[in-house]
Amino acid sequence: MAVNNHVRDSVAGAKARPSSVVAYSGAHPAHQKMFAGCCAESIKMLGDWSTDEPVSSKEKLRAYLSTARRLRSSAHTAIVIEGTTPAVLMAPFIKLLNHRKKSIIVLSADDALYRAFIADRGFKAVFTRFGFRYIDGVIAIGGLVAELAKKHVRQLPIDVRFPEISEARQESLAMLAPSVNSHTMLLIGGRDAHCKGVDIAVSCFKILQKRIPDARLIVIGFPELTTAEGIEWPGPVKDIIPYLSSSSVLIHPGRGDSFPVAVLEAALAGVTPFVSEWTGNASLLRNIDPELVAPLDPEEFANRIATFWESSPEHRQELSAKCKKAAMEYVEEIANQPSLAPFIEHIAHINKSRG
Repeated sequence: MAVNNHVRDSVAGAKARPSSVVAYSGAHPAHQKMFAGCCAESIKMLGDWSTDEPVSSKEKLRAYLSTARRLRSSAHTAIVIEGTTPAVLMAPFIKLLNHRKKSIIVLSADDALYRAFIADRGFKAVFTRFGFRYIDGVIAIGGLVAELAKKHVRQLPIDVRFPEISEARQESLAMLAPSVNSHTMLLIGGRDAHCKGVDIAVSCFKILQKRIPDARLIVIGFPELTTAEGIEWPGPVKDIIPYLSSSSVLIHPGRGDSFPVAVLEAALAGVTPFVSEWTGNASLLRNIDPELVAPLDPEEFANRIATFWESSPEHRQELSAKCKKAAMEYVEEIANQPSLAPFIEHIAHINKSRG
């Protein structure tokens, strides 16, 4: 795995740094850090809503369109939009309303491409392809998003990025000793239960209970979605470390989840993650053990987790140590990723040359 910097060598010919703007509503902290070096002073909010509360589609659409109108008379030459859906909705309006040449870049860290081209297809796929006709570049969070973009939308420059974990956070997680002999599995998520595969995790747990009666499932980040003996729903929590310490397994049956940090943090803590093949961390976990990556099927997840729990203590401890080692090497490799500014400059430059 390597950060994709292939376009940066071509930036030398760019004569001036473009004025860039980021349009988003409550960017992920990792994305805020990525933007800090190139456009921190030029951020436009799509809406005033909190990212922790549900917002109606009508309200979101109104905010997207009003932001597009606000940007039409701006002097910015490069616009980065966080989120695939906002980008494909806003890009056509921004391009059509502007006389000045503007480069539009999407920062894609969501499941929109998975939903459009894998899960739903049909109208969503057609609409997404149409929106991408007005987009000039992609900042893909994780390899899964990059692969889907390359396969299903027109060829565009793509810069692949990975969420970083602070050094202090790495150290606190690496010091943990998980309960490798427990039959407790953990799911850490938030916002979109379908994307995080909560339903699959609950179904998997009910299958496991029949085979391993003392099995437990703890679901963090969501209100209680179902009631069943052996399932705990703490809701959103400030500190996940006590939950990691008491668990042996993290389950994450993601449906197009681009690169969930919770999976990486669990591995750092030595909690063995089991993820779906449509979760962005799958490539990392396949290198540790192919059995850690399963199809989106509760039975398959249950069989693999039960096999892990029924294996020898030595095997469980060895796999936990492998996860720790691989995750630490991974976070060290992606630490201090270069600024996004050269990629934005490159897109603006080639777009200007075409004009």
